[in-house]
Amino acid sequence: MVKISLNIFIFAAKNERQMLIPDPELFLKYLAQKDNKAFQHLYGMYFSALKALAVNYVKDEDEAEDLVQEVFITLLESNHQFQSVDEVKYFLYNILKNKCISHYRKQKVRDRYRQEMQDAEEPREDFWAKVLEEDVYAHLMAAIEVLPPQCRLVMKCSLEGLRIAEIADRLRISEETVKEHKQNGKRKLVKMLDNPFLEAVIFFL
Repeated sequence: MVKISLNIFIFAAKNERQMLIPDPELFLKYLAQKDNKAFQHLYGMYFSALKALAVNYVKDEDEAEDLVQEVFITLLESNHQFQSVDEVKYFLYNILKNKCISHYRKQKVRDRYRQEMQDAEEPREDFWAKVLEEDVYAHLMAAIEVLPPQCRLVMKCSLEGLRIAEIADRLRISEETVKEHKQNGKRKLVKMLDNPFLEAVIFFL
């Protein structure tokens, strides 16, 4: 069991320049012996870079710093015999990657739980959101029914999410005809409905 105090990390952070080991072989020797100087060297060399990478994943500096500390703890507890400085560096970044992924998954579970709790506490807001959605859809469908027959069919297909080529294939018309009906249909719907929200919906048809 490793018995090296985590205080070396704090000490190293304040004394980065003094802790660096220029000789790779000497560094690997210290690391194999679990000498504090090796860990202080690594902390001084890689802490800032590892933290910046972690912040990019977790979007929180305190959590990122905690993850990096866990990376160094993992290294402290490892009995692996490193053969090169690059192998050590790869080890640090790989462990950080795994910890960031694990953190992300746990955060998603927590966020989903909070969302479920929020949904349970706000059933009325959810109800009215659905009412609004259905009301908007009803108004849009009523306006589409007023369009000329071919234009109406094209707009209904578009509302289903079909692409221009798919609509042309279903209705057995050319793609240019589909585009023309879509443009005319959108223009007529905007005039008929005169609703900024519905205009946004129509824009994406």
